[in-house]
Parts: sequence; structure tokens; C-alpha cells
Amino acid sequence: MNSFTRFAAIGAAALLPITLATPALAVDFDRLNFTVDCLLQETGYDDNHTLVPGETLVITLANCAGYYVTENDVSETATLTGGILLDTTEVVVPSGPATITIVASASGDADIEFSDNNELSADPDFDIDVDIYTPGSVADPESTLLFTEEMVVAIDANEMMIREEMINDPIGDDGGGDIFVGGNETCQLEPGLHVYEELDLTVTEAGVYDFRAVETSPLSASLNWGIEYAPSSDTFLAVYNDFDPANPDEGVVGCNDDADNSGVDYVETAFADNSALTTESGYLLDDHFPWFQSELPTGEYTLVLMFFNTAGTEDFSIGQYDESSSPDTWDPAPQSAVFEMWGPTGGLELGHTLADTGVNPAFALWSGLALTGTGVAITVARRRAQRA
Repeated sequence: MNSFTRFAAIGAAALLPITLATPALAVDFDRLNFTVDCLLQETGYDDNHTLVPGETLVITLANCAGYYVTENDVSETATLTGGILLDTTEVVVPSGPATITIVASASGDADIEFSDNNELSADPDFDIDVDIYTPGSVADPESTLLFTEEMVVAIDANEMMIREEMINDPIGDDGGGDIFVGGNETCQLEPGLHVYEELDLTVTEAGVYDFRAVETSPLSASLNWGIEYAPSSDTFLAVYNDFDPANPDEGVVGCNDDADNSGVDYVETAFADNSALTTESGYLLDDHFPWFQSELPTGEYTLVLMFFNTAGTEDFSIGQYDESSSPDTWDPAPQSAVFEMWGPTGGLELGHTLADTGVNPAFALWSGLALTGTGVAITVARRRAQRA
């Protein structure tokens, strides 16, 4: 597993970054050191960039000599080459190598704006904004971390149809609407074809289980300035007790699209005033990452990963959404999300272990330890080999 939005938690209050690995499925991107090219103008899906308090971001300026730069909120410490403090006063970028250094504070946000301010320019209103946001914090679930697993949606992944007749929440002015999958109001998807990946699970101890996304590849465009939008920026996760891709509205026992509408009170409260959160275990979470709880009886389940916007196998393989959806495109590549699964200690296994082992379910629940070890290891190894 590649960890590219994870941070090392030092003590109860301080979070300091570790060296970030390059994700296997995404382009190289150093979220603490990137370049702004004023000739290219602003690129990427979003102008937001999230910094954990104590992190230092270095922005290298290319072709920006003579441009004006303003840091519109002095709650962050921002300086231009030569030690010039950036505040609400416009400063001219010098010629030659120039950088802006921003040290994230414990509170407040920054708004770095670049403008040519030149009436003779071809585009006198041109500017670039890099909005720096400080995340809030959220506690980890009060149960045990059972598994951390990456699910990868291949370029030629299978597809399922989220049907128009499932609409029960018409929105927008185009006559369309989102789908509440399984009738759950925390589980919205666009109607149409969706590629997906599935992971089999077995619950050997009834209880409350948390499922939350903690990483994506490609990187989330909502957390990182300059990242092009990709389906992984808006993931959807569901747990089924009897998954049938021909009937995706049936058998849903838990699901979520956006964590700020998760049905988990303390998660929604933490996201209320923040677009991003840090966790006790050191992850940086976007509010588009799924997080939900389900009370699960013992039995076999399937975890299903999809994306909010519609793209079937054909469209996904060429990097576009279908004609009725967003015009955004991307470089065709597998898309992945890493999920944590929390619950009662020893209560969850990867794979449909009850069926795979041929053990009577009643005996399996009485002797859950008999199903761990070699059989589960083989199931996990087989699944990971298939993805390689």
C-alpha cells in the first residue's frame, strides 16, 4: 500500500509530515513543493490546497517576474524570496528564481493570489489563486482497526447500471437527479453506468463496523492544488449482504458517498466547519471520502467500490464520463481507494471464508479462530495476485 496523504502523529496535538511516497497509480506530485507557471495560468480542478499545522509548503514561481502576489490572510506565515512578508499588500515578483514559502499555522487559512495587473496584457483580469486550508481533526472509531485494504478499479473493470427508475431525490434544473442507493440518503450516485470493484468479507462476530476511505490514487483534487480531476476524487462505498450487480439497489446494508453526510454524527460534526480532517492515526481525509457505520450480523458480505459520476467500462477506459454527466476528462488509468475497516476484535475476515472452507456456519461462529490463518492468507494472496 502506498501512503501519500498520511502523516505521522506526534503526541496528542501535533501532526508532522513524513516523507510522502509516490503513488503507484498517479503522476508524480509533491504536495509540499510544487511549481506555479504564470504563463500557463491556473491548472487543475480545484484551487484548494490543504496543509496540516506545522507543514511548510514551497511554491516555485515560473515566468512570474513582474506579476503581483498577495497573501490575503496573514494567519499563515508566508514569505517571498528575500524574506519579504506577504500580507494584504501587493508585492512584485522579482526576476530570476523566486519562491513563496508558507508555514501552516494551527488556525486560519491563506489565499495566495497571483495577478499580472497589466492593462496591456492579453488577459488583464488573469489571476491564479492557491487557497490554503487548515484541516480540523477527528477521532478514530472506538473499536479495533481490523484491516486496511486497497481496492483498485481496473481500466477494463466490470460495470453496473444505476437505473433512472431508482431516482427518489430529483435535484438540479436539468430534470435529472441523484440516486439514493438502497433508499439510503447518505448514498448518492448519478444514474447511469458505473464501473466497480468488489471485495468479499465475512463477519464472524456481530457488531458495529466502521468503513472509511483514507487514501485515493490518483490524488484527491479537492485536497491538492494543481491536480486534475479524476473519478477517485469522489468515491462511493457500499456493503451488501447479497451483491447482484444486475440489481444494485437490493441487498445494501450500509453505504456512503461523502463523509460530511455519512450518518455518523461525530464525523458529520467534525466536517461541519472543515473541508478536510486529520485522523488520530495520521491520515488526511477529504469530505468526499466515504465513511459509514453498519451494525452487521454474522454472515458473508461484499464491499463494493464505485465513483459518484457515471462512467461505464467503455467511457472509463478512455478517460471520460458518459455524455449525460460532467465534461471532465482524465488520463486513462486504474483508480483506487484505500479503506480501513474497524469493529470488534477478530470479528471480520477477508474473503467468504464460511463458504470457502465448507465449515458449517454455526460451528464457524463457535470456533471463529479455526477460520483464520492459512485459509484466509491464501484468499488474500489470491486476490492481491489477481490485481498485480
